[in-house]
Amino acid sequence: MGMKKEQIAILGAGNMATALAHHLANRGHEVRMYCIEPEVEYDINQRHRNKKFLPKIRLDPKISATPDIKACLKNAAVVIMAVPSHAVAEVITKAKPFLTGGAIVSSISKGFDPKTLDPIVMTQIKELPAQFRKRVCMLGGPAIAGEMAAGSPTAFVIAGEDKKARETLAKIFNDKTVKATTSEDLLGVGLTSALKNTYAIALGMCDGLRYSTNAKAFLVTLATKEMRDILKARGAHGRTASSLAGLGDLLVTGFSPYGRNRRYGEKLVGARYNDPARLGIRTVEGIPATDIGLKLTKKLGVKAPLLQTVYNCIHRSNSFETPFVKYLENLTLSMEL
Repeated sequence: MGMKKEQIAILGAGNMATALAHHLANRGHEVRMYCIEPEVEYDINQRHRNKKFLPKIRLDPKISATPDIKACLKNAAVVIMAVPSHAVAEVITKAKPFLTGGAIVSSISKGFDPKTLDPIVMTQIKELPAQFRKRVCMLGGPAIAGEMAAGSPTAFVIAGEDKKARETLAKIFNDKTVKATTSEDLLGVGLTSALKNTYAIALGMCDGLRYSTNAKAFLVTLATKEMRDILKARGAHGRTASSLAGLGDLLVTGFSPYGRNRRYGEKLVGARYNDPARLGIRTVEGIPATDIGLKLTKKLGVKAPLLQTVYNCIHRSNSFETPFVKYLENLTLSMEL
């Protein structure tokens, strides 16, 4: 018996939103994308391309784009939030009146809510009508959009409170090249998905300083321990720190040449300014993640010296790498790793 074909709505039309649409359409599903950029909408609908965000991929004709969120959500059994974290609240407000009863609402948006210090997915739950809240899921894991769209083996963890919802999503995603496992630790996946961006900045600074893979490898170990300590203090599962959503996502973000957070850390070394735009980088989610993550660690009473060091680096007025160099020089590996 074949898999049921679903109507899927993806809220967003950036690189990851487009890669997800491409994968799901290839699986036979009808995909509508909510798109507010007219040139991107035209490109998707008329040329079956998204040259702005995913230029090398020809898109399946089952993918369409629209600026009308009501039309995008019509009869959608699955809704995937795929906009930057700062836009999530606004898009949810627009989407709420048009959600189909019984729909699974999921998110791949990674970041913190600056007011609550919670992962943005937890805010998304609070903003939704009650009937959708328990079925909310989050996609985490090491996934670079262009690589996934090109057919490179890719794995997600789908986290959510409702077992049926997360298993349904896993079945929708699973095929020969994209693998999906499940987790009940929605909070932990949300936390690690945001925190790994901070630590990826540190790994990028290693590259800027021309440090070896040795340095990056032991920093990954330190970062994983800090994430585990934060998760446990917040009431999430500590083991999620070493899962696809923690360690896996950190590795791809901190080692890939395409990772914006890694590139920001690399470019910060020897730079005259710390503004991402002036360094030629569009969005660096790790900057707000560092600011809010530090507030969270202080609230929880958790020691996170590497996170603190990244904060010290990005908030200096010059010699941005100096606190990082001093951190490594004075580091004592007295803790169990």
